[in-house]
Amino acid sequence: MGAGTTGTLMGCARYLREQKPSVRIVAVDAVGSVTFGGPPEPRHIPGLGTGVRPALFDESVVDDVVMVAEPDTIRACRRLARHGFLFGGSTGTVVSGAAAFLAEHPLADGESAVAIAPDLGDRYLDTVYQDAWVTDLYGPDVLQDTVRAEAR
Repeated sequence: MGAGTTGTLMGCARYLREQKPSVRIVAVDAVGSVTFGGPPEPRHIPGLGTGVRPALFDESVVDDVVMVAEPDTIRACRRLARHGFLFGGSTGTVVSGAAAFLAEHPLADGESAVAIAPDLGDRYLDTVYQDAWVTDLYGPDVLQDTVRAEAR
């Protein structure tokens, strides 16, 4: 689940832990967010990440944390869009983080993974889905990397 203000993370994590105590909660956040103690850095994609640690955050309910760089969020959003799913930056961050986590921690037989997709992409048409905006902030390689990743 995405961290953001941690409201969804805390509510879902507590509920899931009540239902199945062995559940593994993986929080996903943007590089530059301070929620998990990292240094503050500029962030341009709204949705996840905070400049101040949220008061309601309780790290005891989180088992693992994945930090996602904004270029990876853009790549995930655009990859999903090419398959007909127009999602926002929070969802792109969660999908990118989930994929990275599962690549390092493959599921065992009988296990399942669930990612919570918190936003749609209509509010991101002028940013994440706008080539000029992406290249101005992150350089043209982000767009090229997206095409190369899809070709694999």
